[in-house]
Amino acid sequence: MSNFYTVPVPLGIFAKTVSDDELITEISRFEARNEFCKWSINGATVAYYEAMVCEWKNRYKSKVIPRKVFTRADFMHLYDDLEVEEEITVLEIEEHDVVW
Repeated sequence: MSNFYTVPVPLGIFAKTVSDDELITEISRFEARNEFCKWSINGATVAYYEAMVCEWKNRYKSKVIPRKVFTRADFMHLYDDLEVEEEITVLEIEEHDVVW
């Protein structure tokens, strides 16, 4: 058994510990995912994005957030994971031979 514990921390407090480069990366990554694979965005990712943007504004007020470039290829692993889940579902149906 591990002697380490993970203590949940509000996003705003966590965001204060993040480097500027990590803020820029996470903001850019969210915006690219929102463009290329919108289905992968949920309430948690939106809250995380908003916390990162809020922290940038706390640090730099109205300074424009620089962006990193991400392409659709950078997110292909999300599609690969989805295909694996679909294959597992098909295998379960074939294994039980039950069709409804």
